[in-house]
Amino acid sequence: MIETLEENIKSCSINPMDLKHLRIEVLNSEYTVALTDLDGIEILKGYGNSIEEAINDLHHNLI
Repeated sequence: MIETLEENIKSCSINPMDLKHLRIEVLNSEYTVALTDLDGIEILKGYGNSIEEAINDLHHNLI
């Protein structure tokens, strides 16, 4: 079941909707964050059990 992002950002200390060039998806409580270019093409992905974990995984994969 695909859940809406709005239902899952309550525990996040930042508003993910304010982050540019990141596409956030949630499926069965597992998060995927994709770094996108100006055309919306995915460059890199991160995964986690929360938005924070997925962003940290994306950052780790970047460095």
